[in-house]
Amino acid sequence: MLYWLIYDISENKIRGKIASKCKNYGLFRVQKSSFIGNLSKNRAEMLILEIKDLELKPEDCIFMIPACKSCFSEKEIIGKLNEERLKDKGFVIFQND
Repeated sequence: MLYWLIYDISENKIRGKIASKCKNYGLFRVQKSSFIGNLSKNRAEMLILEIKDLELKPEDCIFMIPACKSCFSEKEIIGKLNEERLKDKGFVIFQND
C-alpha cells in the first residue's frame, strides 16, 4: 500500500529523527515535512509505533495516510515536481499515462 507521512513538528531534533525513520523505512521525501512510499500494513504500523516512542509535544501533529494506486492516479500537482527522481526510486505511479 502507498502511504503518505506528513508532519508538523516543533522541535528540530525530533523532526530529524522522524525524517531519518522515514528514510530507513524506504519512504521518499517529497517536501520538507512529507514522505511517500510503499509499505506493508505491518511496516506502516511499526513505523508509527517507533514515532510514538519519541518525545512529541502536545502541539505536534503527524499524519499517516494510506492511498491506493487508483486513487493516487487522480492526483493534481501544481508546481514543479521532479518526477524523474521519483521514478528512480521506484515510484512508477507518478508516470503520466
